Amino acid sequence: MDFPRSSPALLPALSQLAARRADLDDIVLIGMGGSSLAAEVIASAAGRPLTMLDTTDCRQVEAVLGRDPERMLVILSSKSGETIETNSLCRVMTRHLAERLPPHEAARHCVAVTDPGSLLHRIALDRGYEAVLADPSVGGRYSALGPFGLVAGALLGTDVDGLLADAAVIRDELERVDNPGWELGSVLADSALAGRGALVLDVPDPRLRGLGDWIEQLVAESTGKDGRGILPVVGGCDPDGSIRALLTAGDGVPGGEGVGALGIHRPLGAQFLLWEYATVIASRVLGVNPFDQPNVEESKANTATLLAEGKLDERPDFTEGAIEVHTAGAGLKARTVAGALSELTERIPPQGYLAVMSYLDRERDAKVTAVGDGLRAQTRRPVTFGWGPRLLHSVGQYHKGGPSGGVFCQITGAVKADIEIPGRPFTLAGLQAAQAGGDRRALLSRGRTVLRLHLRDRENGIEQLVEAAAGARQ
Repeated sequence: MDFPRSSPALLPALSQLAARRADLDDIVLIGMGGSSLAAEVIASAAGRPLTMLDTTDCRQVEAVLGRDPERMLVILSSKSGETIETNSLCRVMTRHLAERLPPHEAARHCVAVTDPGSLLHRIALDRGYEAVLADPSVGGRYSALGPFGLVAGALLGTDVDGLLADAAVIRDELERVDNPGWELGSVLADSALAGRGALVLDVPDPRLRGLGDWIEQLVAESTGKDGRGILPVVGGCDPDGSIRALLTAGDGVPGGEGVGALGIHRPLGAQFLLWEYATVIASRVLGVNPFDQPNVEESKANTATLLAEGKLDERPDFTEGAIEVHTAGAGLKARTVAGALSELTERIPPQGYLAVMSYLDRERDAKVTAVGDGLRAQTRRPVTFGWGPRLLHSVGQYHKGGPSGGVFCQITGAVKADIEIPGRPFTLAGLQAAQAGGDRRALLSRGRTVLRLHLRDRENGIEQLVEAAAGARQ
């Protein structure tokens, strides 16, 4: 709540930082979850190019490594610097810059955004990176209007002053007893308590491009615990038993026709603050702590265990075309991909959902999103699609801590060229496999149904999988 009033004091320093790095126009942000998503939204909404590295997919990382380092500015964004994805990617990228730039130049190409005294802060001091320090008392997903959102926005030349001014307007409204944040939070919680736990986010306004993914992370990770929660569904059709939110950057207050249709018409800065406030209210009504994420840590621990064990390969139950099918975690009897998907959708309970989790390249494997579209059209049930490992820091908390009605389809793919991680005994491909396996282990330990589909050939496998999903229940 304080950022609209405290963050303007940061803007002169950010403006000076941007001026000192004006010649570096290829901006890459390394971060996970709340330390990165707001920056992605601010850049997308302004139409500015920002490369997000919140992946452990080798192909996606290699594409960034192939670009001109002399033009690159890398933002290292993490409250602690210890998150395994962020730490590993920082090692890869900083080595890449150090090998291709003079020693006195490499440090100039890195900016750290972190908490004071963190591991990342100490690394920045040791290597001479500029560092912008965040408020350690505010969690990452509630920091959209602080340094984690604003640094990238300022370096990209977006209107961060206007963003904060819009947030300040709604902050004054939120100080009233009867305010739009209370209204939105209460509607969301009441809907979940009544069994309408899916929140469909419809964001057609390009001025809010990417906001749905940020809300998904905020709401799912804040509310999805103790067997309760609200499941955000970004885009797509309205499944049965859902509540729909239409978001635009126009003027207005939360409203709409009944609880099934909310119209939220606010500019981006106001949307950030409104949803943060409403999510806290909804969490309190549901009786959960909005500021922790206990089950995120469980998947992290499983990942570490699998990396230590080195047991990352699993024998498929059967193979069809380019796809290896692992049904052991699902108890499915089908011997075709389409049949397995059909059986999986039949396992969705009356108030449940299907989550498609893709550990692939978000750029070159983007066609795999059609799998979620196909299954959504067939089932008329809530179907979410997420990219691993970023989903582990978002809706992954809801998957494990929220209501037990989820069934899961995990998609992994073959890696042709691996990437070493300096100072680590594992590679990037090994980390990606361990993350998928660690999350799968966490879900199975809770009795969740998990179907794993491994693409031996990504291009042909995606084509085959999309076709199978489209006909899964026909």
